[in-house]
Amino acid sequence: MILRKGMEKYNGNPMHYLKQMENLFQREILGSDTSPSHWKLRWNKNKDGAIEIEPIQEHNSIVRCMMASVDKIIEAAFSNTAEEEIKTNLILACAKYCEAMQLLMLHRILTDDEQQQFQDLIDDFFEIWVDLFSTEGITNYIHLLGSGHILFFLQRYKCLYIYSQQGWEHMNSICTGYILHNSARGGKGSGEGAGRKSYIYPLIRYLVRDLLWKTGEADRFFIEWEAARNNK
Repeated sequence: MILRKGMEKYNGNPMHYLKQMENLFQREILGSDTSPSHWKLRWNKNKDGAIEIEPIQEHNSIVRCMMASVDKIIEAAFSNTAEEEIKTNLILACAKYCEAMQLLMLHRILTDDEQQQFQDLIDDFFEIWVDLFSTEGITNYIHLLGSGHILFFLQRYKCLYIYSQQGWEHMNSICTGYILHNSARGGKGSGEGAGRKSYIYPLIRYLVRDLLWKTGEADRFFIEWEAARNNK
C-alpha cells in the first residue's frame, strides 16, 4: 500500500519509480552495493494499461528486514513528491504499529496497562492508515487489529506469543523440502511390511521423532529407561 501510494503521487515515469524502489530493496534493504539482493518488485498492467504493483508476499525473515527499514522505504517512496504530510503521517503510523508489535512479541504475561497501551498504539496507527488508504487498506489483519479482536484475545490469554504458529510454518518448510528431495526415489521398502513403497511413511516417522523431543516425551523415556537399567 505504501509503494502504491508513492507511485500514485510520483511526479515522473512510473517505470522510473519502480526501478528506483527495486534498487532500494536490492542494495539497501535486503542487500548491499557489493552484494545486491535478487529481489524483484512485481507489477502488472490492468485492462486500462495502467501499471499496478502486485501484493508483496515474502517469508517472515524478509518482511522483518523490510519493517526494520520502513522509514527508509517511505522516504524513498515519496522522495519525488510534494506530499510531505503523507510521508510524515506514514512514518508516524508505522512507528506506532512497530511499537505495538513489540508488545505482542514479549515472552511473558502482559500487564493490564500494557494491554491497553497496545490498543492505544493500534488505534493511533489505524486512524492514520484508514485516513490515507480508506477501505482499500483494510486487509483481514488490519481489521483484526483495528476492531479490537486482538485486544480481546490478549486480555483473555495475556500473552499471544506462546500461540505463534511460526514453529509449525518452519516444520512445514522442512517437510516440503523432505518430500521434494526424497520422493523421486520411490520410497522402496520404506513402508510397513516388506517391500511396500511409501512416500509418506519416512516423513511421518520424522515428525513423530521431532514431536517426541519437542514435547519432552523423549527425554522422559530415556530418563526412565536409564533409571530402570540402573535399578537392575
